[in-house]
Amino acid sequence: MNTFLAEFADIIHDFTQQIMELNEDDFNMKLGPNKWSKKEILGHLVDSAFVNYGRFIRAQFEENPKIYYDQVAYCSSADYQHAETVKLCNLWRSVNEQLLFLFQHIIANKLTQRTCNNHSLEFLMLDYVMHLKHHRNQILPE
Repeated sequence: MNTFLAEFADIIHDFTQQIMELNEDDFNMKLGPNKWSKKEILGHLVDSAFVNYGRFIRAQFEENPKIYYDQVAYCSSADYQHAETVKLCNLWRSVNEQLLFLFQHIIANKLTQRTCNNHSLEFLMLDYVMHLKHHRNQILPE
């Protein structure tokens, strides 16, 4: 898990810098009326971080909590398309740094087998970073 934690820390650091280097017009461009812009995808990652933070906290003291969210409704109601890019990026970074800290706590206290939504916290941690990498690839130019 040390390699996993180091990779997550690197992603937080690198992705934050990479986002700030993106062209603002490209970052805000929507490819269709029902498609998210890159900025909205980043907003979705903020929502995902907050929801997952709640999962990881609650699963430490509740027995297999069920926590779901409507990603489209969250993104729409948060109006990420009109958010300030720097503030949105800083929010993403901050909540992910806190998630990294929480992951370290969960691993150090051997709580990775606790469950949420019928999945172990270890699985959910790995899945969270995999989901993050998927959307990072949608945001960053090739």
